[in-house]
Amino acid sequence: MIDDWFSAIELPLTWQQFWQLPKNPAYKYEYSDGHAWLSPRPKGHHAVLDLQTFTRPILEMATDDKLIIRPLQDADWAQLPELFAAAFYRVQPFASLPEDKSLAAAEDCLGHTRESGEGPLVAEACLVTVRESDDALIGANLITLPPGRTIKHAVGLPHLTWIFVSPQDARYGIGMALLDMAVQALLRLGYTKLASTFLLGNESSMLWHWRAGFKLLEHPGSMRAIRREARK
Repeated sequence: MIDDWFSAIELPLTWQQFWQLPKNPAYKYEYSDGHAWLSPRPKGHHAVLDLQTFTRPILEMATDDKLIIRPLQDADWAQLPELFAAAFYRVQPFASLPEDKSLAAAEDCLGHTRESGEGPLVAEACLVTVRESDDALIGANLITLPPGRTIKHAVGLPHLTWIFVSPQDARYGIGMALLDMAVQALLRLGYTKLASTFLLGNESSMLWHWRAGFKLLEHPGSMRAIRREARK
């Protein structure tokens, strides 16, 4: 659903200004008749975490606030869109959206997930982080299974569909603490691996996955994959 919120961008620029534009790999950059044309080309990369060998790289949350990590509740969904939009405000496509549309995009993405658009939620592994002093939600993760799968008998590969923390509380190890508790819940359910996806150009997400121990999978559009399939 997030791809639906990317939009084409037209900018009146000189040729020299066009070449000075900062480049984002989620877009294709073209120039014609005094205008720059930025066309959405978001590319997702997939990675897998071995749950049985996972070791939390950050052992403590570096904050003085008392935080509670607990299972996601129905009442939490109303607070998630605002947190989601704030967490991704520097990341495309949210970085190019006005505030009202950014919130609408967050509601759309989360609503799609809640309605099993990516597959059923693994409720036991969907968690939120709450600040005890004011009961504010400052982080959350949502884990799903492939469409048509069920939680019974650990069938299907669970997917870390969303994990996000408020910008004021980011970089304190909260996301890693959420992942750690989700890993424990998945192991109790009998799962041994967790898949995830991040967009090319979201460097902070890429680095977070790398630090957590996710292994990058080969991109299906890579020339190696294409040539290998052609040889078959």
